[in-house]
Amino acid sequence: MTQQQRRATRNALARYGQRGYRQTFEGRGWSLAIEQALRYYDQTDPIRAQLLRMRYFEHRSIEDVMEQLNLSYSTYQKAHSDLLSTIAVYAAHNGQL
Repeated sequence: MTQQQRRATRNALARYGQRGYRQTFEGRGWSLAIEQALRYYDQTDPIRAQLLRMRYFEHRSIEDVMEQLNLSYSTYQKAHSDLLSTIAVYAAHNGQL
């Protein structure tokens, strides 16, 4: 994953909950990718699914997420990186990257 792709994925996650974002062409593609990744992690790795919800939907701090999920910093970083990569793969499949 390139820095540009990582930045685009983080930006899409930050805008995901904004009013009207999902109605834009770009927003529909990214929203679909985020929702596909969430469904995937709900089925395969509930910890990563919860991390995604807490960090980006509930806007909790990294420290709070780590504490609530009982994760070390390195485990959090690995899980977060996996999330971004998974969303980016779905986004690329949907034509967003």
